[in-house]
Amino acid sequence: MPPLAVQRILFPTDFSAAAEGAYRHAAWLADRFGAELHVLHVVEDESAPPRDWPDVAGTGHVRVSLADVSEDLGLPAPAAEDQAPYDEIEVVEAEVVGRAVPEAVLDYARDEEVDLVVMGTHGRRGWRRGVLGSAAEAVARRAPCPVLTVRPLDAPGQGEWPPSRVLLAADELPARGDHAAPIPLAARWAARLAVAYHAPLEVVHVTTPSRLSLGLPDELARVQAREREALLTLAEALRAEAEAELPVGVSVRSGDPAAAIRAAAEETRAHLLVVGTHGRGGAGRALLGSVAETLVRTAPCPVLVARDALADAGRTPADAREARS
Repeated sequence: MPPLAVQRILFPTDFSAAAEGAYRHAAWLADRFGAELHVLHVVEDESAPPRDWPDVAGTGHVRVSLADVSEDLGLPAPAAEDQAPYDEIEVVEAEVVGRAVPEAVLDYARDEEVDLVVMGTHGRRGWRRGVLGSAAEAVARRAPCPVLTVRPLDAPGQGEWPPSRVLLAADELPARGDHAAPIPLAARWAARLAVAYHAPLEVVHVTTPSRLSLGLPDELARVQAREREALLTLAEALRAEAEAELPVGVSVRSGDPAAAIRAAAEETRAHLLVVGTHGRGGAGRALLGSVAETLVRTAPCPVLVARDALADAGRTPADAREARS
């Protein structure tokens, strides 16, 4: 299985201070992956004046430093330790007028075959974390690629940089010893990001009481032992795909999945949580699974949602580009 292609990263922004946390992730990852950084501003009110992009008007693509991007967005410049050894990154700036933010972001991500969307969970309109229907959650539900949601820098869990602990909430597990089983999309992204951040990866799986025979303690222990073996198989596959040093730890918990994963993120002091979902919906509306949806709202750190349904259907941006090549 080839490594995940990350060629285009989309950073939607309203130019508020709340966007800084998401910008730091987007720009840093664009540098690490050698990807284009697409900066998108959406003006919902058609009567509002468009934002001026003096540095790139009429050019489309430019190569600039992260300090230049920060200045253009009105965000604080990266600290010196964040910049080195940054190269210049390719930036594409775009503006959409007269559209709702979620629809504009989703259409842009599809049209430009974006590999990753990175966006903040707060904005000038006062979006509150925990309110379903915010722009970030709406995009995460329906995006054609993984979405990384990031709270403002002054929010709890945002302080340390770069992230030094990545937590993967693993849902579907391979059979024990089945090294040929496909690696779930969320797991592949977790490993890719852990390598990029030079961070260890912790993998947690939650056993729900409904899967146990009458909730008997002995049965719980047997189920968790089997699932730990499956996690070790997944960890071995991730280390092999990473083609780089990747420390991977595994743990199995029981209880309510969202609460248990959130507790694991708090206890391990995770700086990034990766969660997959198989959620689907009718009428063209892809729904987040309930666990992923809850974690996007309540996790103590940034959350990346990768919907495995997209990979299963062969509709990822990387798949589309490969099919045309």
